[in-house]
Amino acid sequence: MNWAILGGFGKVPFAPGWTRETAVAFLGGGELDLAASQPGAEAQLTAVAAFGGIDVLVPQGGRVSLSGLSLFGGRQVEMEPGDGPLIRIRAYALFGGVNVKAAERLVR
Repeated sequence: MNWAILGGFGKVPFAPGWTRETAVAFLGGGELDLAASQPGAEAQLTAVAAFGGIDVLVPQGGRVSLSGLSLFGGRQVEMEPGDGPLIRIRAYALFGGVNVKAAERLVR
C-alpha cells in the first residue's frame, strides 16, 4: 500500500506477479509504474485521490479496465488498448484525479 498525505510518492514498482495493490493520495500525489513489474492473473489496483492526483503507468500494449467514482475530479485512460495483460483499476477521485497512461519505452 502506498500513501501520500501532504506529500507524494515516486515511481513505485510492485513485486513481480502482484495481484492486489492500493494507493492513496490525500492533499498530495504520486506516480505508480506498473510497467516495472509484470502483474499476476486478475491484477487489481485501487487508487484513491482526494485533493490530489495519481498517475498510473501501465505496460505498453496492456489492457485496462477502469471503474470507480469521481466527484469534482476525474478518472481517465490515455492509451490505446493492446493484447497484453488485463489490469483492473478501481479509481476514486474527490477533488482530484487518477490518470492511466502507457509507460514510455526506453530506446537503447
